[in-house]
Order: sequence, then C-alpha cells, then structure tokens
Amino acid sequence: MRGLEERDFEQMLQKVSAIEGVVSAYVCSRAGNYVMGNTPKFADRNMYSAITSLAYGTAEQVGHEMNDDLRYVSLRFSEKNLLVVDLGPRHLLGLLIDGHVDQEQVLNMVRPIIA
Repeated sequence: MRGLEERDFEQMLQKVSAIEGVVSAYVCSRAGNYVMGNTPKFADRNMYSAITSLAYGTAEQVGHEMNDDLRYVSLRFSEKNLLVVDLGPRHLLGLLIDGHVDQEQVLNMVRPIIA
C-alpha cells in the first residue's frame, strides 16, 4: 500500500464517513498523534489516538511473531465497534461503526477509498 498523502485525508474522511454504519472516522499517526476527523463525542482526541496507535501496533507485532500480515484491528464493544486500518507507513484510520452492521462489508467499501 502506498499510503494516502495528508492532503488527501479530508476528502477520504468525508467519503468514509458517508458509508452507512460509520459513526465517526479519524486519522492518527502511527506514533499516536491525532491528525484530523471525528473521534467519539466527549473523547479526548489525543488519548483516543494514542490508544488507537497502541492497539494497532500491538496487534501488528503479534502478526510479525506469527509470520502473518495484519489486515485490521477490531475492538468490539456492546453498542459499537472500533476498526483500525493501516493508511501506509505513517498513519492509521480509525472507524467507529454501529455494532449491528457487518464490519467486513464496511471494510469492503472503505478499502477502495483508501487504496
């Protein structure tokens, strides 16, 4: 994956946010810094971004140990799911989706937008 350029993030976030079932979408750096987008209401953006980065990095390391590639991270909560997708060498996309929608279907709509 070549990764999107930062100038492309705003348009990408608009398209991804319009997908049915997506509650909010944001971009953070792999280092855990908030870049842009919408994190959940009342969430500390910086803390949310740091946790997103930590979750992805941890799962990615497990994949390396298993000699396998990480496709995405899914954190399942009672009402919503947080999906974290790689945007290239420097950034991650966080998607908060409704817990009742098919996350694979959402990801299948997101992937062409971020490719």
